[in-house]
Amino acid sequence: MQNKPGFNQKELAILDRIDLDVREYQNLYDKGLELIEKEPQSKQLLTSILDDYLKRLDDLPPTDISLEKIEDYDDEIKEKIKSLILFGTQAVLIRQNSIMQKKLNETNQKYRDLLSVVTHEFKNSLTSIYGYNRIIKKRIEQNRTDGLEPLSDNIDRLTKNLFAMVDTLLNMFLIEDGKLNIDRQLFDFVQDVIKPIMEEVKIQLEHRKQRVKIKAPNEKNIFFGDLHLMQVVCRNLFLNAIQYGRENSDIEITVLNKDKEMEIHFLNYGNEIPEDQLPKIFNKFSRFHKKQGHSNVGLGLYTVKSIVEMHGGGIRVEAKNDEWIKFIITLPNYYQATN
Repeated sequence: MQNKPGFNQKELAILDRIDLDVREYQNLYDKGLELIEKEPQSKQLLTSILDDYLKRLDDLPPTDISLEKIEDYDDEIKEKIKSLILFGTQAVLIRQNSIMQKKLNETNQKYRDLLSVVTHEFKNSLTSIYGYNRIIKKRIEQNRTDGLEPLSDNIDRLTKNLFAMVDTLLNMFLIEDGKLNIDRQLFDFVQDVIKPIMEEVKIQLEHRKQRVKIKAPNEKNIFFGDLHLMQVVCRNLFLNAIQYGRENSDIEITVLNKDKEMEIHFLNYGNEIPEDQLPKIFNKFSRFHKKQGHSNVGLGLYTVKSIVEMHGGGIRVEAKNDEWIKFIITLPNYYQATN
């Protein structure tokens, strides 16, 4: 008899009997689990099992199955108790399987929606690029150079949008696989992150007639992190502000250096997200904007949050519906902490 502290001899005897019963039913349990995992109609299976056991248990009298009382019943009652336990186990397994199937179906649907949006965006952008290129080619054949610059700018803008989308998708898959690594170095957050990305999206800003205002300390804003990944964060927040901010408005970026942390605020005027949806804004596939025709795939802010948290920081959102929205990034100030 196994030594189980806290039990008397009678209780130990009962526990050993229960252990034996468990071993006897383990094979049945495993086969039941295998059946449930393969069963596509798990709800119908649950109903069938329930009906069967209800017939077997309908004459079971009020029963105390506590540790002290279970051995007092005859074999028929004990068998019915075992049936009840087996049914409960199988019912739980079926319910868990049903929940997993539902979540899997929802995830698959979201990936199908993602594929649809990405395909649509790529097709539209490539169609426009092809059209602009045909116009340029025709004008070159005619020895004309008038109006080529805006056509080239549009091709540049559309191409950068596609590169950004590919970058976001790649980072999402790396995050999910746990393969997105941080290559830390010292850099100036304003000079090496914000300003290069602002120059990168210059054409998009001009297209929307938006202006960027940067408010940062005069001294260097040094951060110890992954420069490329922080540019991904900044790019996504810039594109979000450009796409959903109002035309002819300002995008305000504020950098605050505190004792142990750095804060970066991205604010744009114009906000189409209902207040009750703000807590879900960083979820994967979240798409809450009211207007149709946006190229949002619901991954940019998810990627931003993941990268910031990988650096030991956090991000939150503040908003006033239809007026403005502000993203606040908090990052550990490694540089100051090491000096």
